[in-house]
Amino acid sequence: MLGTRASVPLVGRQRALEELSAAVAAAAAGAARCVVVEGEAGIGKSRLLAEVVHGASERGMAVAEGRATELDRLSPLATLVNALSHGSRPVLDEADRAELAARAAVPYRQTALLAERIAEHARARPLLIVLDDVQWADEVTALLVRSLVPALAEAPVMWLLAARPMPEESAMHAAVEGLAEREALLLTLGPLSQEAVVELSEHTLGARPGSCVRSLADRAAGNPFLLQELLHALREQGRVRVEDGVARVAPGELPDSFRAQVARRYRHLSVTTRQLLGAGAVLARPFGVHEAAGVMGVPVRELTRATEEAIAQGHLVADGTLLRFRHDLIREAVYDNLPGPVKQALHREAGAVLAAEGRPAAESATHVAWGARRGDQQALRALRDAADGIMGAAPGVAADLLARLVELSEPDDRDRAANVCKAVSALSFNGRMSEAIELAEAELAQTHAPTSLATVRHGFAATLKFTGRTPEVLKLVDLALADRGVPVHHQAQLWSLRAHTLIEGGLPFGEDPSCELADAAGAEAVRLGEAAAVPVAVTSGYTARSRAALAAGRLDDAVLLAERATDVAERAGGEARWHAPRRWLGEALTAAERVTEAEAAFDAGQREAERLGVPWAVPRLRGHRAQLWLGAGRIAEATAEAEATLHSSLALGTPPTVQSTRILMARLAILRDELPAARALFAEARKLADSGVRVAIDELLLVEVLLRNASAQKPQDAAHPDDALWATLPDRIRLFCYDPGLGPELVRIALRGELPEHAERAAAACRLLAERNPRLASAQAAARHVTALLSGDPDELRGAVGFWRSAPRPLALAGALEDAALTTTDRDAALALWEEAFALYGTAGAVRGAARARQRLRALGVRRRMPRAAARPGEGWASITPSELRVVRLVVDGLTNRQVAHRLFLSRHTVDAHLRNVFGKLGVSSRVELARVTAEHLAEKKAPA
Repeated sequence: MLGTRASVPLVGRQRALEELSAAVAAAAAGAARCVVVEGEAGIGKSRLLAEVVHGASERGMAVAEGRATELDRLSPLATLVNALSHGSRPVLDEADRAELAARAAVPYRQTALLAERIAEHARARPLLIVLDDVQWADEVTALLVRSLVPALAEAPVMWLLAARPMPEESAMHAAVEGLAEREALLLTLGPLSQEAVVELSEHTLGARPGSCVRSLADRAAGNPFLLQELLHALREQGRVRVEDGVARVAPGELPDSFRAQVARRYRHLSVTTRQLLGAGAVLARPFGVHEAAGVMGVPVRELTRATEEAIAQGHLVADGTLLRFRHDLIREAVYDNLPGPVKQALHREAGAVLAAEGRPAAESATHVAWGARRGDQQALRALRDAADGIMGAAPGVAADLLARLVELSEPDDRDRAANVCKAVSALSFNGRMSEAIELAEAELAQTHAPTSLATVRHGFAATLKFTGRTPEVLKLVDLALADRGVPVHHQAQLWSLRAHTLIEGGLPFGEDPSCELADAAGAEAVRLGEAAAVPVAVTSGYTARSRAALAAGRLDDAVLLAERATDVAERAGGEARWHAPRRWLGEALTAAERVTEAEAAFDAGQREAERLGVPWAVPRLRGHRAQLWLGAGRIAEATAEAEATLHSSLALGTPPTVQSTRILMARLAILRDELPAARALFAEARKLADSGVRVAIDELLLVEVLLRNASAQKPQDAAHPDDALWATLPDRIRLFCYDPGLGPELVRIALRGELPEHAERAAAACRLLAERNPRLASAQAAARHVTALLSGDPDELRGAVGFWRSAPRPLALAGALEDAALTTTDRDAALALWEEAFALYGTAGAVRGAARARQRLRALGVRRRMPRAAARPGEGWASITPSELRVVRLVVDGLTNRQVAHRLFLSRHTVDAHLRNVFGKLGVSSRVELARVTAEHLAEKKAPA
């Protein structure tokens, strides 16, 4: 099911039709709309879509209709282009389709062309774009739809998508999730009500159903298609009798499975017709008669009568020049009833026929995979070539092909280890961690050749890195590198993996405090990658060196190296982009205080990750953006981004991101003075670290110190000499690179706790950062600030305030104002300092700091009002935060998410997160429902709307 469905109630057909009719009316009047209808096969989605199309046509709207098929996912952009190329006045002509094909290497240019053509078409007449069965849509269609819907937000275009429930790892699932965050209306069709079941049963049988019929009908679980098929099967078996206007079922057992029931309906067909249906079921999409003939190995002329019989009996439907099953459940039933050897043979024939027809290599390779025998070298080559060909455009399908490739390989196949490594890597990059780990562990248990072992260890280590198991990753990498027979391209990637792992998890163990080992490993990855022409290793090596430079406090070098990584990935494309180099570029730019450039890098990185289908990168990019907002003193936005990051990373099952996000959220909770929440987040992070997730440990140690200080009842309890963070200073300065204001904060805490030696360690780390970054305003301000704190000199403290004014760190400036005010004897001067600190904390949403400043102002005779932070319930209007309420007011006024972001000076992603939180808290699933419950809430409160 879709990840957001927990808060989306099931709706009946009438309610769905009302919502859809309202959306059509709005689109016909000039407003953009997007609706996604989800429901199991046979629940009535297609019939509902047909009614909506009829209503839209009556309103004068143009309609573009398309239906995805299971094998569409192997043909980039097939689903969307087919829809836009049909109809009385197609949106795309032959020249447009040729231009789209020419732009295939640059998807954003395809998006631009499609947006231009759709907008141009809609200017003359509002347009309804209907895509049915989008669970089968190809990855490119999924990603472009996600881009096109917001891109056409100002055009009179309604998008109507229908899908079966989709797995979380599918491209269209991610697309629908993205659309849901951008105002799409999500409707989940529920089963028929008992009354509807009775009505449909009576209509089908021509009599009122008795209790036995109703009991049997319940086995269809409210699915109208299955119900009708069940009742037809019962009647054709002579099991239904009508007495006194009531339909009853004669005693006897129904078949064990409904598949067998469906199969009985085909027994009266001719042998050739049944074979035609079997061939069509294997092809798994609308098919031509000549394709079925090729699969069956007969001339086309021999299928004429069989085709006519299948259409006349209602099993197949003519769809232009193609044939399709009347319902996909029928196709699945026919396919499932084929004996295993027959399936295998038909798939082999289908692969050969489709290859000869010039169909996409991945489609024919999929049939080869389904029909291949273990050790079939021809099939293995076809699978490997197909996977390599679509790796960059459709990594999810490539992962499936590679997994099947491994399954078909013999244990002694010389390429098996390399295939396992590629399959494990592809699975992990698609967020399928458990599959990747299971495959790697099974292979390691049966592999003994040293070079093969090293190759499999490489793939396994790369997967374990996603789970945060640092010691195991380093052990596997070192074992693999110890074998000199490892191919150079694997060596390059192993060195890159070692570098990244040292940075993420090695630093807290004291293995590489100056990052020299990590930098050297990254440099070796670049050297070997360039020698072997492996761009992915070069990209990853440069990003590792960038992260090492950042952790060591060399921020200019960090930006330069990340820019090189991004440039290599841009030029090479393919797998090199999977490593999301823009993520690390944005991180380096954030530390260098180039905020606008950093945000642009994160936005571009997120779009690319979504387009490429690399799900693990999206929450990490959002987490970096949360860190960016924290540094900028925008705590509400940082919290919204962090909450969205945690939600996504929990769904994906990526413990390292979960760990770092909980730590960040704990810091934000301390700033908001929500200490119980901070303690709970810290406890969860500690538990994850104890379980073996060894990432962000230095950040965890920082939160421990901050929590101790925030909870202290007496000044001397603010710091403990044995807290592990102090022992890492001054050698490790990574934390200060992200937030130079932490230096003065830690010095302040140590002095409060009467630990002058610990204060000096934190100050030394600050000075080291300033020494390595002479042009970074925050680093210089922090160095001046810690010196002033240690001396206690009022003039130096006021001087530190001046330095912080030139840096983009409002929370650090507020802290400096506090320190200066505490040593200022002149009342008016102290009052001005406290007033400014109070205002800065209040604007940032730092409740704890604002409360301190407010208390000092009160001691000086000045009262300032500030709402106390209170524990909020988890749902209902009382759970809505002030930031969320501001978004709700503008959304109810009719503003789009983009307009809300512009009005409130927020990022669009933050608005999306706020709105998603509000939907969950209020139990609504659309902006229409939000407007309704808001109006009801205001009426209850007797407040003006």
